[in-house]
Amino acid sequence: TVRICIKARRKQLSTEKRVAIITLRNEGQSVGKTGKTLKVSPCAVTKTIKCCKETGSHANHPRRGRPRVTSAVEYKSIQVTSLRNGRLTAAQIREQVNGTQSSSSRHISTTSVQRRLCETGIHGRISARKPLLKKGNKQKRLVWTKEHKEWTLDQWKSVLGSDESKLEIFGSNHRVFVRRRKGERMDSTCLVPAVKHGGGGVVVWGCFAGDTVGDLLQIEGILKHYGYHSILQRHAIPCGLGLVGPSFIFQQDNDPRHTSRLCKGYLTKKESDGVLHQMTWPPQSPKLNPIEMGLG
Repeated sequence: TVRICIKARRKQLSTEKRVAIITLRNEGQSVGKTGKTLKVSPCAVTKTIKCCKETGSHANHPRRGRPRVTSAVEYKSIQVTSLRNGRLTAAQIREQVNGTQSSSSRHISTTSVQRRLCETGIHGRISARKPLLKKGNKQKRLVWTKEHKEWTLDQWKSVLGSDESKLEIFGSNHRVFVRRRKGERMDSTCLVPAVKHGGGGVVVWGCFAGDTVGDLLQIEGILKHYGYHSILQRHAIPCGLGLVGPSFIFQQDNDPRHTSRLCKGYLTKKESDGVLHQMTWPPQSPKLNPIEMGLG
């Protein structure tokens, strides 16, 4: 049987304790008595005195540690490879870097790649999701932003914002992170209850103007264009007149139900009568709508 003894790295003495060792030795105390007084080993006292004589300083010497496997060239190669393609995993980057080395070189590991990436500030994260914006969509969004960037607070208060949203009845479809120890994966405090088919949800329509909210309507079944036309007649227009007044600005997104011939003709008629003004909304811009903060 072969026993392998691995010595753990010892904790270095503080600068204050090193100064105390030198002071007690200068006062004439022995190595053993100095160690007992300061609760350190005689070997530590001897090494401290020797180090102080050689360097003339009480500071700790920097420890060398294990030398890095990656060279400066490999370090740069790891960083550049990741920046060129952020979807590459650490294992894929390792394969590319090792493939450029000679057969006699020591190959790096996946862990080394991960450490080098973290040192350069490149961390693995889940990609954010956003609507696909084509060139025309970006141009329309830019035009809309320039038209409204100088709006005052009173002008924004005259806008009736509206939208539909689905609210989860049971739990949430977002990921939940939890800190746990080994063996606690199925502990009740570390679980997120789940039901089949997500537990269902409720679709609602709501509106607001300034700091005042309007109606919040639960939508039964699938909302069609004629159903939305009914919402405009019974809720959207009355809320706009009640919260803002005549000639309020009505905001809605470009959902096919909103832009249907029936609903578009109805709003155009109301606009010609001076009841409201329709706000042109840029396509693929759900995050521009402030009501998303409340209903989302």
